[in-house]
Amino acid sequence: MDGADGVDELDRRPRPLPATARGRRSRQALLDAARTVFARDGFSEARITDIADAAKVAHGSFYTYFSSKEEIFVALIHELEEDLRSPGRDDGVQDGVRAHEPYESILRANRDYLQAYRRHAAIMIVWEQVATLDAQVERLRHAASERFAGRIELVVRHWQETGAADPGLDARYAALALTGMVSNFAYRWSASGADFDVTRAAEQLSLLWANALGVRVPPHRR
Repeated sequence: MDGADGVDELDRRPRPLPATARGRRSRQALLDAARTVFARDGFSEARITDIADAAKVAHGSFYTYFSSKEEIFVALIHELEEDLRSPGRDDGVQDGVRAHEPYESILRANRDYLQAYRRHAAIMIVWEQVATLDAQVERLRHAASERFAGRIELVVRHWQETGAADPGLDARYAALALTGMVSNFAYRWSASGADFDVTRAAEQLSLLWANALGVRVPPHRR
């Protein structure tokens, strides 16, 4: 999956968006089509011609926006990551003041993450599977996990400073362990096709977070 010029395609920054509204619509149509094709056929069997056909554009138009199947896959992953990032955006801190009780922030973040993962389950499964076979895709997945854990680490440190979480915990280790638990649960749930309820799953995962961090659980949430 290396580019012909020797530069790792997956390490390149995404191309700037097209300057025109029509160009942006065409690019988005290709991304939406790629999501469908990759989810249906997997990465190795997906073809650029199928993506172009699904987007209802000429085959040659694909190369106006993407140089390869690898590049559109990476662009799609970046798009999905934006949707999965909501737990990190709501860190429970606004203007230096805790905006919500820690447990409620944990519950909302886990629920939002599970809902986003389930919306994109098919393509997320493809991402995980490709990552086990391709070192470049694994680096992309690892970087996303590190960013997720890094945001949660900052939140845990804030809670420790304000007395809301156990100060004896190593925030970095705790963040890696807890985010890994949630992402692995989401993958195993989606890959197995198990019939879990998102609300119940979020509640149980959040209780595990709270117990691990020493965060108070409101009586009505027990």
